[in-house]
Amino acid sequence: MCGIIAYLGSGDTVSVLLEGLQRMEYRGYDSAGMAVVMRESGDLQTEKKVGKVKNLRNACAGRDFSGNADVGIAHTRWATHGQPSDVNAHPHSCSDGSLAIVHNGIIENYQSLKKKLTGLGYTFKSDTDTEVLAALIGHVRSLEPDLSLSAAVSLALTQVRGAYGIAVVEKSSPGLLVGARRGSPLILGVSDTSLVVASDATAVVGLTDKVVYLEEEDIVELRKELVDGQPQYKFHIASMKRDSLLVQGISTENRPSRVDSIYTSDEETTSGSRLDNSIRRSLLTSNKAISAKVVREMHELTMNLETIEKGGYDHFMLKEIMEQPKVLRDCMRGRLNKDTGDIKLGGLSQVMDRITAARRIIICACGTSYHSALVGEYLIESLAKIPVEVEYASEFRYRNPVLFPEDVVIVISQSGETADTLEAIRISRQNKCLSLGIVNVVGSSIARETDAGIYLHVGPEIGVASTKAFTGQVMALTMLALQLGRSSGQLNEETARDLGRQLYAIPDKIELMLVEKNLEKVQEMAATYRYAHNFLYLGRGYQFPVALEGALKLKEISYIHAEGYPAAEMKHGPIALIDQMMPVVVIAPKRDSTYEKVKSGIEEVVARKGSVIVITDEGNRDLDTLAEFVLETPVTNEYFSPMLSVIHLQLLSYYIAKMRGCEIDQPRNLAKSVTVE
Repeated sequence: MCGIIAYLGSGDTVSVLLEGLQRMEYRGYDSAGMAVVMRESGDLQTEKKVGKVKNLRNACAGRDFSGNADVGIAHTRWATHGQPSDVNAHPHSCSDGSLAIVHNGIIENYQSLKKKLTGLGYTFKSDTDTEVLAALIGHVRSLEPDLSLSAAVSLALTQVRGAYGIAVVEKSSPGLLVGARRGSPLILGVSDTSLVVASDATAVVGLTDKVVYLEEEDIVELRKELVDGQPQYKFHIASMKRDSLLVQGISTENRPSRVDSIYTSDEETTSGSRLDNSIRRSLLTSNKAISAKVVREMHELTMNLETIEKGGYDHFMLKEIMEQPKVLRDCMRGRLNKDTGDIKLGGLSQVMDRITAARRIIICACGTSYHSALVGEYLIESLAKIPVEVEYASEFRYRNPVLFPEDVVIVISQSGETADTLEAIRISRQNKCLSLGIVNVVGSSIARETDAGIYLHVGPEIGVASTKAFTGQVMALTMLALQLGRSSGQLNEETARDLGRQLYAIPDKIELMLVEKNLEKVQEMAATYRYAHNFLYLGRGYQFPVALEGALKLKEISYIHAEGYPAAEMKHGPIALIDQMMPVVVIAPKRDSTYEKVKSGIEEVVARKGSVIVITDEGNRDLDTLAEFVLETPVTNEYFSPMLSVIHLQLLSYYIAKMRGCEIDQPRNLAKSVTVE
């Protein structure tokens, strides 16, 4: 959701910003814009366009600010307040145009702030919460002109409730840039010739491989200074947390107030005066602006340009489907011994005893990650006999869950920044539970905030509809279940090793499914069903979460309504929908323990003239006369079959969407990383 890139450096600022926005298109957005401070005139120039980044690029081509700016901010917006439009696009400025801001997140009390600022004479052009934040910072600047920009930003943020990742520039400081975050990720890229703040590592690739992951309530000041006539780029990171905070560069002792009187009762004042008083109290009473410098670790960014390009494929989604054999091997590398079948998850080595002794395991996730969590539930309970509950993170955070210190909370997120999932970690910490993260993005917030975890190592996933991250998550959960089964004594050494060796063969089996002959068959199916209005997906046991995932993929990128159900639940309602216009996808591996029952369900669909698509083991001819199409998967253990059966469903969704002319990598209304509630 939304993307930020802010740049201070010696390069072509406009080109850098446009390239960064282009890299972040996959996050989902509806408009784009930028603001730069002109080097010679000091003017703050802004350009904003609804629609794609290419619209902004075309608009910028007609402007003369390219090559004449050292600092700028840019943004791709996913609408939360106000419809997509040029006016609502970021950046936003304060009323006098002295500063501009880009913002990810949601300001929850923006309406109250807007009312107070309106009472002070401020006017607003947009419907956004971000313009209110710009006006608030500008108001603080007018109240306290002696404060540095970073101190003014921090002071303004004391009045804000909600989540934000922001970058701010002002026209009077062409060599200055300020960023801050709470609940929305920001990274700082560092090189000798530039500094960059971004919400996504893809925007930094090619500029530098040295990054700092800003922590919760960090504020960073980026500055260009001339030393012996040569530019040097320096940064200062501080914390805005309430403990040990000082106002930087200004003493507040015995200072006269610029307000004639500070009222003791807010009821005696206008709403605008109450806002001023609240700001002053933050300044004078709590001295909250920015703390002394804090040290954050510098990391090496391992991502490269090749991993975030299509590599000859029409879409990132197809590329990422085809990459799955390779990335699953990467996921297993160093963890699963192909010869012995032994598994060792290094990221959990210090806490494995506590996981094994858990009273129960609670897995929190959203979307595709929730579906992989359901597979993990079945695996851990079957192989390790530890009770597991799977929760939507968005529900878990608000239903006041009962937790015990002996519980283990696992959170799953591709990006590691999902807002609801992050909150689940904080709830687990409050209840003294062990928290584990399963994430793909190295250095993400979940990776930093959990006690231990597992990186997927499946590489950047650019397509909004998750594919390789799902199979990577299932692979990680499968290795965890096998290690837990062995450490708990539920699996003997021989059985655990045999299962480990079978698991190691899964990437090879997926590779067999991605041959041209199979792709052509799925395309034939897609041509048959591309005009369908509804789909039903059915599976039992380990295949039920796969049915959910297949339905989600189809609705995400083809905009066809689809639902996933446990196959036995068809009789409890969905069977009423079945007719000759209703395609029904049934996942029925013959080696599954519920195969005969699923087969009976297929016969019931056929009896009602439903159009059946079956996914089953290769060589199984039982269902040929019942189904219009049969897609085969290599034979494998029931535990591992979800990683195979989902491949066909990913391909089916992709080809149907392609034939319908849908925008596959950036489907409408969706965002790759959901960083707001």
